[in-house]
Amino acid sequence: MTGPAEQPALPSTTEDTASVPGWVEKSVNDIFAALPGQGAPLNALRDAYLDCLAGAGRGEDIDAEHDSCRQALLDQVTERRLLDTATTQALTQRLEALEADITANL
Repeated sequence: MTGPAEQPALPSTTEDTASVPGWVEKSVNDIFAALPGQGAPLNALRDAYLDCLAGAGRGEDIDAEHDSCRQALLDQVTERRLLDTATTQALTQRLEALEADITANL
């Protein structure tokens, strides 16, 4: 006899996974879409930043976790020289404002 007990468990689309609200993802996408030099490196960093934000809030200080997510992103942007200094500063300000909005909407 075959049945569910003999079948491997597969994840379903209803399982809990960390995610950010849709408006946050749209805002991050809009911020990155406005950057010069679009491409795979920036897209990968955007995705990693969203993943980091999705995991934030499980610790004691969500603002510190947001700071950590942003700093990890900016470190990679700077290390890889993906954006000039002025653009990196503007990106920093936009991300800080977004993170403040996230905190305000909790």
